[in-house]
Amino acid sequence: MTRFYKTILNFAALAALSAVFTLPAHAEEKAKKADTPVTQYAQETEELVKSLNEEQADKYYKIRNVYGVIRSVKSVEAIIDKAVSSCKKEHKDLGKNIEERFAEWRVAVRPVISKGNERLEKLILLQDYAKPSQVKQHLKNFDSAAQYGESLIDMKPASDEKSCKSLLENMEKTQADLIRLLEKSIGLE
Repeated sequence: MTRFYKTILNFAALAALSAVFTLPAHAEEKAKKADTPVTQYAQETEELVKSLNEEQADKYYKIRNVYGVIRSVKSVEAIIDKAVSSCKKEHKDLGKNIEERFAEWRVAVRPVISKGNERLEKLILLQDYAKPSQVKQHLKNFDSAAQYGESLIDMKPASDEKSCKSLLENMEKTQADLIRLLEKSIGLE
């Protein structure tokens, strides 16, 4: 399992703290059969990687991994934002506290993402297998595939009191670990 996928699993675990996911049984089957952004991206990636030498492939995977981590964090942030809003609405007593804690979490995470974006730009400029605009288009295709996959998931923020308190506690407990994981995954250490 690559570092990218381990990182995604860690972010998915964090996301699971704040939302309930359901994937309809027919959605997975539909995604396998159809010509979707996921299958198109997979085919594009396969063709691209076949044409690269080992050094170029390493550069490609670094770019994709950094981009994937950044995108994952943004997705997790959006999920947590929905959960915070839901918790605020359902539990007035937690409202201000959970909102302030989420704001602190964002303040801590966003500088790392900003540095990650800077590193990503440098990696794109330093690669030698395609024009930077082509690499950026490939990453947009990654986005399309990820958005399609996300569209198959029925996101329902948990709003019961236990889940909301858990979300609040976990934002506090995991923030430092998340920052370290991000810095390591993005290559900022």
